Amino acid sequence: MKLQDISLTLPHKPSATLRISALFPGISMSTSNFADALPDIVAALAPSSTLLVFLNGLILPRSSWSEAISRFLRIRDKQRRRSSTSSSYSSFSSSSSSSTSPDTESKAGTRTGTVPEKNGRHAYTSKSAAAAAGDSACENGIHVPEIMKIPNILTYDRFGQGASDPDPNDPDPAVDDTPYGHTPEDVVDDLHQLLLLVSRRFLSRGLKELDVVMVANSIGCPLARLYNARYHPDMRVVGYLFLDSMMANSDFVSVFPDPDAPGFDPAKDLREGVDEEALRWTRKQFREKFHPSVGNPERLDRRGLRGLLPFSDKPKLRLQPGDGKEQDQDATREGARKRIAMPRVIVIGHDWDVFAEHNEKGPMSIPKAVINGYMNPAWQRYNEGLTRLAAGDSESDGDENVVPVKIAKGCGHFIQKDDPEMVAREVDLLLRRLGL
Repeated sequence: MKLQDISLTLPHKPSATLRISALFPGISMSTSNFADALPDIVAALAPSSTLLVFLNGLILPRSSWSEAISRFLRIRDKQRRRSSTSSSYSSFSSSSSSSTSPDTESKAGTRTGTVPEKNGRHAYTSKSAAAAAGDSACENGIHVPEIMKIPNILTYDRFGQGASDPDPNDPDPAVDDTPYGHTPEDVVDDLHQLLLLVSRRFLSRGLKELDVVMVANSIGCPLARLYNARYHPDMRVVGYLFLDSMMANSDFVSVFPDPDAPGFDPAKDLREGVDEEALRWTRKQFREKFHPSVGNPERLDRRGLRGLLPFSDKPKLRLQPGDGKEQDQDATREGARKRIAMPRVIVIGHDWDVFAEHNEKGPMSIPKAVINGYMNPAWQRYNEGLTRLAAGDSESDGDENVVPVKIAKGCGHFIQKDDPEMVAREVDLLLRRLGL
């Protein structure tokens, strides 16, 4: 079971090709939308109303998700087979229960799926026969669907990135060699057109009928937030997994105090093991490589991003309520959509020491003490703000939806590359917490 590579053109940019990799369970092999026939196993799977969308950072293309997705599919397929076996056992038990007394039936348990524990082992969740009419089992906020499905999966290279063509609306480099081209708003507009196309052409559904979960790394995280702010009335993004989000409200230079500024106080502003020369060097390196004014091969203009997302904890991520009118083969889905009243956000940050070591041993040669003294604490505060994006407006409203920041042990900035197994398990857990 693997993703298929597909070339698409978007209706608003017909002269450029966008490259995607996707898996759409239940799609017939005879469809003319694929250059290569889909494997029998994919076409034979039950169609899903869940769409996983993976959003790249600036540096790594869509292929960076391949190993994490492969491991996720192995996890999900194993659980799918187990839930299918459990469902068959449940059906057999139900057909045999006519000879049992009501009291005995009410005490009988049905094993419906596995729930990952913190130690990585699995524990089974049981539910009574009386609760079997519900849409899922629930333990510690984890909803286990009775029929575990393989979700639709989509990765893509943005225009100007990876195998996709340059953005046709960017200035012609032969005429204008500016490093700036399309904006973050352009990117989310392209994403929306892509999702509309995929939902209509491949899934034969309206976009509003899908429960979308976005998994993002680096600048992909603020792009997911901008997408919600712009398009939340038109679709349902029910979950977000943010992997070491870019600090969208930072210029990356002012994180470090300026030792030459009039108000600089060495006694107050210098961290342990840091001197003024180290600060000057660090500010110079970050200004040359990461300041929003610095261009990139994609020609994504980041200069306006701070104005679009000046805070890490707002604007809140919004979710249109599910009306339960959508037709779906999974009878439990209406209950799941009604239950998901607010999106769920999981935030995972890099390992402080690993990230600091990467900066020290990398081309910038920034001492670990500088990164651990200034950058890592600022990034942690930013991540803590992200965890509140799905909280309610008051302190008591929606607090149960705030999950503390997780740290990806042993990982630098590209978490999906450094620990694809952890990412796979976090995606699976997020889906199951959503009952998907």
